[in-house]
Amino acid sequence: MSRNKVVSSRWLLIVGSILLAIVSAGCQDLRSPEVVKIGLIAPFEGASRPLGYDTLNGVKLRINQWNESGREPKIELVALNDDSDPELAVKLPDQLAQDPDIRMILGPPQGHTAMAAMIALQKHDIPTLLLAPVRSAPSEGLILPYAGLGAHYQQLFQPLFGILPPAWSKPVSQPSIWLGDPLTLAELYAESPELAPAAGPVAGEEVLQAWAPELTWSIPWAAPMPDNLPDNFAQEYEALAGKPPNLAAALAYAAADEAIRLLTGAEDYRPTNAMLRDVQIPSIGIVNTHLVK
Repeated sequence: MSRNKVVSSRWLLIVGSILLAIVSAGCQDLRSPEVVKIGLIAPFEGASRPLGYDTLNGVKLRINQWNESGREPKIELVALNDDSDPELAVKLPDQLAQDPDIRMILGPPQGHTAMAAMIALQKHDIPTLLLAPVRSAPSEGLILPYAGLGAHYQQLFQPLFGILPPAWSKPVSQPSIWLGDPLTLAELYAESPELAPAAGPVAGEEVLQAWAPELTWSIPWAAPMPDNLPDNFAQEYEALAGKPPNLAAALAYAAADEAIRLLTGAEDYRPTNAMLRDVQIPSIGIVNTHLVK
């Protein structure tokens, strides 16, 4: 073989290796996109708008911190408004599922919309951290009740009141722990206060200050209380949102932190059922403990 042919063969091998490396890199990008998205369902209009933005700002803060750190992948947020309407909440998981880059979903932060949306969420293999208490979650699915189950709230209040069933909707015919929408809680408190001796996170909604100003501090209510927040959380949240964080904002931040941990620790940014089952949900505590001493 002539010297020219040997040189040509070597160049072909080098060029072929470069092309193969480029193609391989392209395939890797397809498997692991540089941008991974987290979906959020919450009320951004109507009476519960403040809760929606408390939740949104908690999630945004954690995502901003991640992106500003320069680590990969870049995280983007896709937030959809459920308007505090169960019929709308049912439709939103289908919309989020149309985007293949959405690898996790957070929300809804209200019990009545979380219960409604969970039916639709079960159809899609997108890991979800629910931000409101629900009745149950499928043991083999990709849905984690990050705000706890009704049974957790029942267990917490049982020493105080005996056995109270959790309730998310009317009719309420016996004393119950109200975990549903804030308007119904305000109506129960005004018309039949004996039917709602205790409540879940809904009692902390800002809108209740207009409907039932004294309610938040008149009945015992409980909420998830994340204990792993960074020391500068309150300061950074207030810089972003313009007001101090409440429990809803803290839970949203903690959930976003878990979502990022799960995404970045999973192959191809797709968390598994086993990974979700290892997540430690925040402890649930009574907020206004002075009422139960």
